[in-house]
Amino acid sequence: MHQGVNRQLFVSPSRSADNDVKSDLSGVRVPSAIPENDASTAARQKSAEAKQSTRPTDAPFAKDSRIAIVGAGPAGLTMAYELQKKGYTRVDVYEKASRVGGMTYTKWDTAPLVDHNVAKTCQIKVVPHEMGACYLTAIRHRHILDIMDEMYLETVPMPSMEVYSGKPGDEPMHFEDWMQTTYQGVVAKMNKWPGLTTEDKAELFLRQLNKYFEERKRLLGDDENFLFPRQRPDSEALKELGMPFKDWLEHHGLKLIMPLFYETQTSQGYGYIQEVPTYYALIWNSKELFSYISLQKMDFFNLANSKLKEYMEQLSLPRRVEHQVMTETPTPKEEQQEGEGAADLQRLQKSFRAQMVQGGFMTIWERLVKKLPNVHKDVTILKVDRRGDKPAKRIQITYTIGDNADAVTAQHDYLMLACKLDDMEDWLDIQDDEKAIFDDILNYELTTTLVRIPANPGNTIPTTPHMFLPGKLLDIKDVNRCYVTRTSLKCVSPGLSYGEGDAGAVGDRPAWAPNDDTRVCFQYSGIDSVPKEDRKSNDELYKQLEADLKEYGAQAVKPHMQDDGTMLQERWKYMPHFKGAKLGHLWDLWELQNTHRTFYLGSVTCFESTADVQSYNRQLVDYYQL
Repeated sequence: MHQGVNRQLFVSPSRSADNDVKSDLSGVRVPSAIPENDASTAARQKSAEAKQSTRPTDAPFAKDSRIAIVGAGPAGLTMAYELQKKGYTRVDVYEKASRVGGMTYTKWDTAPLVDHNVAKTCQIKVVPHEMGACYLTAIRHRHILDIMDEMYLETVPMPSMEVYSGKPGDEPMHFEDWMQTTYQGVVAKMNKWPGLTTEDKAELFLRQLNKYFEERKRLLGDDENFLFPRQRPDSEALKELGMPFKDWLEHHGLKLIMPLFYETQTSQGYGYIQEVPTYYALIWNSKELFSYISLQKMDFFNLANSKLKEYMEQLSLPRRVEHQVMTETPTPKEEQQEGEGAADLQRLQKSFRAQMVQGGFMTIWERLVKKLPNVHKDVTILKVDRRGDKPAKRIQITYTIGDNADAVTAQHDYLMLACKLDDMEDWLDIQDDEKAIFDDILNYELTTTLVRIPANPGNTIPTTPHMFLPGKLLDIKDVNRCYVTRTSLKCVSPGLSYGEGDAGAVGDRPAWAPNDDTRVCFQYSGIDSVPKEDRKSNDELYKQLEADLKEYGAQAVKPHMQDDGTMLQERWKYMPHFKGAKLGHLWDLWELQNTHRTFYLGSVTCFESTADVQSYNRQLVDYYQL
């Protein structure tokens, strides 16, 4: 049985002032906007302690119990698979969509391709466009990678993110080079530094990074297994965890490392650091994540490599782990090859960061479903009656499938909700303790759009596989602007480019032309500080995207049309979260597990990543001895 490690949250100690100028730069006090302690915190903490001391010794249900899981995204499917491996034989999964995978959505597209690494002949191949989740890391996603091993799936290295100013004519920079430029500007503004040597300044940067991990450990514990910290934090720690992350960084004198998080947090769709609660930033920005940033390249203080290495060793970042990643060292002959394809291949191999699924992320879930006998798609749930007044009676789920209007009622012993907990009011018999939590759920909205930039000699927009525009994330007023583009073909198939042909021509979409550029583009279309009624429509978002890409150097932009003639644009209700004093609902949900013969799964319980929702499932299986 998987043995989970309980991640302890530590009581906030009183901190003495650090008079060392090398570790105290900001002088920022705790913001007055820190939420007041909820009056019910003490009672909830007592309840949490009681639950900790009464961990179940037996599973709450038998192996032949009928279990219903609502939602066939990563949370629902991985829980169904965990239960199946534990011997549970009567698990049904209900999914409202006609596909599985939730927000891991791969759109496959047929196109004529030219392979620059072999003969330059036109071939028709399928290109996977990742419209949702797109990458994995070797440690955090290790259990997902284990499933991939079972499904005979492989990964390819994900190209490093390159930074573009958005001004035509400017060359994109590697992320580390941009960091170097950014830090030089930050350092220049810090008037406390004139008397410090170059090595002192470099030491300060690394000390701030070390301090960040020390504070993270104090609040989340010393556990790198990426488990939910199920012990409720004390009131002072909860206040810190509920602070806007930017305020928290400034409070701890961590201004110098702040630019890191525009890439690791905000560009990932995990919220502007000006408003996202600190918990969600700390839980994601682990040492493992930072090991994928080549800090050795950040020699912005011109240190000797040996000295920088010494400071880096103090961080104790985990070594990169290559898990079934197809990488090859170019032969001398390959290194001498000319052409864009060969250059792309070599550059991608040299800039290994994370990993992408070779055949598309959604392939994981499509293959996993084949191992699960009772996954029902195209389901419309009409009513769930948990028979609260008759606990001896089975839970009733009434639903229809597809266009069939005839309702079916199924009987189940237990219910697992792996869907949006704030979207169930039409069919779930929501109880008062659930409503108190569900009503406080907030969501960001992330929009991904697939566009085509026709080949044109006048195009000056960079052709880099993975392009990041941090200038569009520094200010909340820039919401709706395009801040990341990803060229699918170059990410998963370096050395290939589009060729000429009629494959996939639909409606207004013309025949393919050589060197066409097809990209997935990302926009924040909803954040906490923008009321829902002020959010842009789909057409308005596309017009903003088109204007942005032309500003960045594209001569023309075309929406990539689907086979049914509609534009491929997905608006994701993304990263459910709680703010301020409401952050305690994360632990309320843990304590509510199994209260109404119901378990709560998915990103709202922990964090919006496939790795975290699967780890939470494994934690539940372990805790309840399933």
